[in-house]
Amino acid sequence: MSLFAIGIHRFGLSDLITNFRHLQQLIGQSGTLGYVIYITLFIVATVCLMPGSVLVLAGGMVFGPWLGTLLSLVAATLASALSFLLARWLGRTLLLKYVGHTATFQAIERGMTRSGTDFLILTRLIPLFPYNIQNYAYGLTAIPFWRYTLISALTTLPGIFIYTYMASELVAQGITLPFVLKLSLAGVVLFALVQTAKGYARRKRVELPTKEI
Repeated sequence: MSLFAIGIHRFGLSDLITNFRHLQQLIGQSGTLGYVIYITLFIVATVCLMPGSVLVLAGGMVFGPWLGTLLSLVAATLASALSFLLARWLGRTLLLKYVGHTATFQAIERGMTRSGTDFLILTRLIPLFPYNIQNYAYGLTAIPFWRYTLISALTTLPGIFIYTYMASELVAQGITLPFVLKLSLAGVVLFALVQTAKGYARRKRVELPTKEI
């Protein structure tokens, strides 16, 4: 994994993924091939623990709200599934040697032992842990692959749609009063979603960390 990440940096993909303007131009000028490029870059970014949020925004700006959401959802689901499987294939013993002592892994393993699927749903909706790290950490737990993949897809959809839609609106309208109002509404919706998830956690008596890890 470390060698792969070094290779990504060496060949310039790290700069490409984090250079928003260049990324948008590359995808936009590639036609149908841009779909493949976009999904591939998204998977690479996720597996290498790089920020996928930049790609979600780029997808909204280049592909629009609906196609952008679809492509981002497909890419995010494939990426999380691949990271999950890599954790299983590399082996629990090997990965625990490197990440078993981390607060993130210990909190996830403890939460899954106590609350099972409810804990997975809540940690996907509430930003308590780095999302990409979760993919590897959950791969070390006993949760079935298909259950993990389906829940991940469903719980990431609301956030992906909101970010994609707002990026698309920014391109269409620029920073105008209607855009600012929509952006504010999107923030309220995301806040309400997180609070609803926290309320669900209290009702189900799911113990969550009191702060981000």
